[in-house]
Amino acid sequence: MKLNNQDIQRYHRHRFPYLLVDCIEEIEPGKSAQGFKNFSENEWLFHCNLHENEPVPYTMIIEVLTEVFLLPILILPGNEGKITNFISADDANVFRDIYPGEKLDVKANVKSWRRGIAIGNAEGSIAGELVCNAKLTFVIPEIMEKYLPQK
Repeated sequence: MKLNNQDIQRYHRHRFPYLLVDCIEEIEPGKSAQGFKNFSENEWLFHCNLHENEPVPYTMIIEVLTEVFLLPILILPGNEGKITNFISADDANVFRDIYPGEKLDVKANVKSWRRGIAIGNAEGSIAGELVCNAKLTFVIPEIMEKYLPQK
């Protein structure tokens, strides 16, 4: 299954300028996704900097990883458009700067999806070179709350 930007917006609550991922090329619901982000010079995030040829801010790189990671969960029946809360990006690494004109390919794997909590990892590469990765944890509060002890 392939998702273009319009398809992604059916499942993910982010919209421009915060929805960064351009396309999901392959997705297995509840398990994995592969997608990409083309960083072009006209991105809003480059116009915030005062210097030319600034690299992509690391927070934006991690955001692309997390957006791809979330889609296998959000595409599951009943999860479309649900609010997600970021819990952690453990062992997040950016091994080299990414610049306008580069395409970040992302592979994400969900290791665990239970009781509204998603745990897994994502990694990004450019032309086959690993440039970033992170272990990610997210929660869908609406689902998790059903499993909390009642007062």
